[in-house]
Amino acid sequence: MENMTSQRPSFVVSEAILNQEGKFTVKDILDKVRNIILDQFDTIDTLKRYIIEKLNSMCDYGLIGRTDVYYFSI
Repeated sequence: MENMTSQRPSFVVSEAILNQEGKFTVKDILDKVRNIILDQFDTIDTLKRYIIEKLNSMCDYGLIGRTDVYYFSI
């Protein structure tokens, strides 16, 4: 049986972001996590906003970088 903690949106999205290499966009992360956690959100737009909030938070902590066009691993 799979660990329920690993299915929490925060963990799934954070792991997808931190495993990225090079440049990536919100769409790249959305494509990776959509099938895993979409059922925990009302709409795809809600999930997308959650991903953007998580990306911005990780930028604030210096875990990833960003430009106007894309995010990037550090």
